[in-house]
Amino acid sequence: MGGNGNRLGPTAYCVAGITSCFIATFTSVAATQGIRLTKLNVNTECIINFAKSFDISEEPITEGINFERDAESENADKQKLQESVKMAEERCPAVYSMSHEIKVSAQIE
Repeated sequence: MGGNGNRLGPTAYCVAGITSCFIATFTSVAATQGIRLTKLNVNTECIINFAKSFDISEEPITEGINFERDAESENADKQKLQESVKMAEERCPAVYSMSHEIKVSAQIE
């Protein structure tokens, strides 16, 4: 699609954006729950299949995005942290837009 393939493309920026939005939502939810985080690492995995983009196959472009979280708190156990993760998944605008059908209209006027 252009370039030498040695820089991040738009899809990588999209995945980075959803990760950033999820982290911000999670930390906000945790704070409103009175949770004081002492550690937070998030690794995101998203396997991309460009076959559909190149009209080679009708396989899905991706099967999903997986956030692997490593979080610790001075005042919340793993169960409480997981509850905050679930709330963040429900409230994150980027997660919503990636997991629900969003109508897109592209027109030339």
